[in-house]
Amino acid sequence: MSRKLGILGGMGPLATVEFMQKIISRTPAHNDQQHIPMLVSNNPQIPDRTAYILGGGQDPFPVLKQGLEQLQDAGAECIVMPCNTAHYWYPRLTGCSKVHTISIIDSVVDEAKLRQYRKVGVMATSATMMTRMYQTKLAQKQIEAIETTEDEQQAVMEGIYAVKAGNVEYGKQLMQPVFKALLARGAEAVIFGCTEIPVALSEQTIEQPQSCLDSLDILAEQSILWAQADITEPEMVA
Repeated sequence: MSRKLGILGGMGPLATVEFMQKIISRTPAHNDQQHIPMLVSNNPQIPDRTAYILGGGQDPFPVLKQGLEQLQDAGAECIVMPCNTAHYWYPRLTGCSKVHTISIIDSVVDEAKLRQYRKVGVMATSATMMTRMYQTKLAQKQIEAIETTEDEQQAVMEGIYAVKAGNVEYGKQLMQPVFKALLARGAEAVIFGCTEIPVALSEQTIEQPQSCLDSLDILAEQSILWAQADITEPEMVA
């Protein structure tokens, strides 16, 4: 493969590395040359997305835009962001992009529709929940969103920041009960709508794959499909 995938990452850095590992492990390659070339901006200095959206932080957009432009200049032919909350800026970023992009939000919702789910739980940052990025898209596909309670949301946020700090086990302890509670309230599957969540709940994605809509997994699969797509130019007709 020669199509170059650009990854606008660092949100957080562990999730970006996990995303790359998912692409590598899922690519049907028999040697180095059959793997997907990846250009990676793993920039942890991008301002906190949730803090800004909730009203108390620096705007991440200029740094996101700079990273996108750097990936384009380096030769990326498609750019993805393995961060759900950063998709608050996705429409503005795609307006600046000269190359193809893939939305993690759209990819997850399309997968939920493909699996014919009628009710799905949503675990995400407080900013992603408040801006209703998933709820709005799910409603457009006639899928009901089951949201976290206030206490559950607090646990999810604490778990996300635990993973960002490298304490994956503590993140799991906080978020696993929320996952189970959403299923108990009627969710056919739960969207892992922050890329730190599948890092903490990796056991669930293996043991209960049909109950998990892992945003990292799904974006990785869509990236592979893009890289494998036929790019043969149409014949010129004289």
